[in-house]
Amino acid sequence: MTSQERGVSGKQRARKLPADPVGPIGLAGYGAKLRDGSITAEAATLAYLERIALLDGRLQAFVHVAAEQALEQARAMDRLLASGTDLGPLMGVPVAVKDLFSIQGMPASRCGSRVDIADLVEPEGEFVRRLKRAGCVLLGKTRMTEFAFGLVNMTHPTPWNPCDATTHRLPGGSSSGSAVAMAAGLCAFSIGSDTGGSVRQPAALCGVFGHKATAGFWPTDGVFALSTTLDSIGYFARSARDGALILSALSDRPVPAPRPTRGLRLGRPAGHYFDNLAPEVASATQRALERLENSGVEIVPIDVPEAAEVNSVFLPLVAVELIATVGVERFKRARDLLDPIVWNRAERMLEYPARDYVLCRRRQQALCGIASERMRGLDGWITPTTPDVPLPRAGLETLEQAAAWTARGTHTTRPGNMFGQCGVSIPIPGTALPVGLQVMCRAGADEALLSISQGIEEVLGPPPERDMSAFL
Repeated sequence: MTSQERGVSGKQRARKLPADPVGPIGLAGYGAKLRDGSITAEAATLAYLERIALLDGRLQAFVHVAAEQALEQARAMDRLLASGTDLGPLMGVPVAVKDLFSIQGMPASRCGSRVDIADLVEPEGEFVRRLKRAGCVLLGKTRMTEFAFGLVNMTHPTPWNPCDATTHRLPGGSSSGSAVAMAAGLCAFSIGSDTGGSVRQPAALCGVFGHKATAGFWPTDGVFALSTTLDSIGYFARSARDGALILSALSDRPVPAPRPTRGLRLGRPAGHYFDNLAPEVASATQRALERLENSGVEIVPIDVPEAAEVNSVFLPLVAVELIATVGVERFKRARDLLDPIVWNRAERMLEYPARDYVLCRRRQQALCGIASERMRGLDGWITPTTPDVPLPRAGLETLEQAAAWTARGTHTTRPGNMFGQCGVSIPIPGTALPVGLQVMCRAGADEALLSISQGIEEVLGPPPERDMSAFL
């Protein structure tokens, strides 16, 4: 591979990569250093901007870096803190945001598409305003698959998974850029969205913590809609402990405390979630479950046959609602601009009968109730996050290969959206390539989910520090 292909100049190779100012110490540690004067928000932001400049030519995580705007925000946070105004645990924390979100002062969201959707993009919404009110420093906007509809595109760049410096491996999607930015230490945490696994699946493949909130937990105005029924906001963080701070600060709720694993009852769904796993995923998941059982978790075998309905319920809902957002005629006219995977998945839904859509929507609502009933007496469900470790990008050269991987990659995550659950992916340490453990709780139980996640994280241990110097 040439230096041009890597997007790294000889001058960049000679520059030293600054340390990630937040990752090793977590958000609480960074907050303490910020308040005792050991670091400033400006210095942390400069470090991340330098890391982005050195690494992102190859990683391709960002579509826009708002360097000047971010530095202005960071300096403003330092001045506020010096004057005695403290905005809370996310004050002065540099964050990356998926290009699905509108942010005032940054280019209008393109949602990973070449189609002109300028008239459909809403102004900045409440969730981004919450980030700003919390004192976050917004570094820029991250790459995503087209309209968030799938895990990979054929005609758009695919960010490089930071888990392997020698092979371009898939980072997952659709929040690929946000997952890569978090995993590579280009931000303190990052924002994504999850309609069928778009936070949990890339979190697993990139080896970071990812939380998909319950749909409606955070407002989605100012976020381009893939599915008005199933869309939910989520984030990537280094740890569940950091995730608890993020959830608290952005929802104005107490920080969820870690829950001891002894006494937890977690359902292990038979069939669907554990079918056809890659050997590395199967063995890592089994080791993790055994460690949790040894710590006092009761793993309860359960049946969830309704998970098999994901193909008949999930795809029609998502495809029809995306087409409704974009508009049928615009979608048809844009065939040559759309990525082939997006067109291939949506084309057969262009004439989907309204009556069938209504029946599909009703069935999805019924499935939410059924899943909630199947969680009775359990604290949550536990499964692998995705069936595979990150595969080489070179293995997906045809439409058929890419489409098959998209279907397989979300095999274990889409049911959670269909069932209305909240969910996380927790990295399993000790694997050659990243593997994630998925935990799902009933709708609205996000705080309990973060408490459980911290307890599980304490048993499994943190993922190893990632040395990004090999990417220079």
